[in-house]
Amino acid sequence: MKRNIEDTLNEMQPELLKALKNIGIYQPHPRLPSDWFQWQIAERQMILNYAEIASGTNILEIGCGGQAITTIPLAASVGEKGRVIAVDRGRWHDFWKLIGTSGLKNRVIPLQEDARKLPFPYSCFDLVVCVHGIRSFDNHQAIADAVKEMLRVTKERIFLAESSPIARNLAQKAHITMYNLRSPMFLALGIDYSTAGDIPYLSRRELVKIVKKAGATRVETRLIEVNMPHHLAWFPLSMIEKIRDKKTRGDMKEKWKKAVKMLDKYGEEHPPVIVVNAWKKQS
Repeated sequence: MKRNIEDTLNEMQPELLKALKNIGIYQPHPRLPSDWFQWQIAERQMILNYAEIASGTNILEIGCGGQAITTIPLAASVGEKGRVIAVDRGRWHDFWKLIGTSGLKNRVIPLQEDARKLPFPYSCFDLVVCVHGIRSFDNHQAIADAVKEMLRVTKERIFLAESSPIARNLAQKAHITMYNLRSPMFLALGIDYSTAGDIPYLSRRELVKIVKKAGATRVETRLIEVNMPHHLAWFPLSMIEKIRDKKTRGDMKEKWKKAVKMLDKYGEEHPPVIVVNAWKKQS
């Protein structure tokens, strides 16, 4: 059953709801509906419930992104005595504007680092988290390298979450259809994935295989039905217009137009999300 935003917000922890009220309407692009940010934060909070974060926790977040969508609920979850070290390779955009307005700035420390070469010499974090950041790596090997580092610096466990390539309905199919155009577009433009992100969603089996390859000794997964709208797959046609190869540009334009028609007709919804708790080998 689909949710509505009012009931969803009422289910939030008070501190997170207060942060959203402080931020107000955040609409960086006119195609985004006025409540898109609230929905994204709500989805992150739902997913983070499976991470079992206690107040006072010291968390390393991998791939915080330029809109702090996971950082904000993490900061609300750790409480006044907890900390979130938010790592990204360079896509900060409105990060500090949103964190500052939220009222949670004092709990967040930003670091611009490569997740595959973290600057921490030992296991100093209660938990390492990467939510909807797996898709921002170049390839499967890069993901494995980052997960290996996540396991190295956590005291015991890491938590991952990523959308699956499963479509249960036409709104989820519309999202995946548009999302799957991002990777070939970036390749055609010669844009580095570490800057642009958005490799295709991994299956549950692929994600578990990568985490085990990285050295996890125990892996537990769940597939979560989100039942919330999603509005982040779309990108402007002007990006495709920059592709130099005429045939590639023409093919991409046709696919983009069909994907937009699907979004307009069916809406856009989160595919089921894979959540992973993985444990490191204890010495």
